Amino acid sequence: MTDRFRRALDELGVHKGLVPPCRVDTLTVGPAAAVARVRVTRQRFYEVRIGLPTFGKQVWTAVTAAFAEDEDTTAALLDGRVPDDIERFFFAERVPLFPEGARELSLDCTCPGTRVPCDHLVAALMALAEQNDTDPFTIFALRGRDQAALLEDLGRQAGARVTAPSTDAEAPGLAEVMDDFFGWGPAGDVTRVGTRRPQAGAALGLLGEVPPLAATVDGTSVTELLRPLYRTLTGQE
Repeated sequence: MTDRFRRALDELGVHKGLVPPCRVDTLTVGPAAAVARVRVTRQRFYEVRIGLPTFGKQVWTAVTAAFAEDEDTTAALLDGRVPDDIERFFFAERVPLFPEGARELSLDCTCPGTRVPCDHLVAALMALAEQNDTDPFTIFALRGRDQAALLEDLGRQAGARVTAPSTDAEAPGLAEVMDDFFGWGPAGDVTRVGTRRPQAGAALGLLGEVPPLAATVDGTSVTELLRPLYRTLTGQE
């Protein structure tokens, strides 16, 4: 991956081993830019900015979802490693992860010189390339997702895939269950604690389980009025 990042630097004349007459004190990488403080002397320093366009939310959502679908890529990223073939996920979205040329970089320095890149920009570009060598998540931060944000999104999507219920087993059709639809089913199917099937011919026992009703007919409770009907229906007269 480093070679692909240095390709853009080569177009700018920034080659590995070049020693500019200045030193990078600090380098801060964030979305769309790396900002450096480059010291020339003890009292003199310049501010340098290296810009690179970020990817929008739509691209990052699609790429992160593709990461989550690939177990090897997910495992590597969550382990703090960036696979060598990581660019393929971005190519699928028709965006290059690394700058394809110097034209993608915007360069600025507070020095009075007019040459671009100046010595201060060269020093900052080399420092950025070196940081990308040691921390391959640097390019992600420039493109809009630092390591913490990327791994949080990836962990969430990968976790959702693991815990999502399987849709492979389809529910049986109505015709398949009609024979048992009105039955009690085989023993063990009733999962409700305390639920029991009354014995055959014991329908009258159900009335005894009905809570007392306040309604009456001519002073007689509804439960008692129903008993003769239950006897007739069950042949217990």
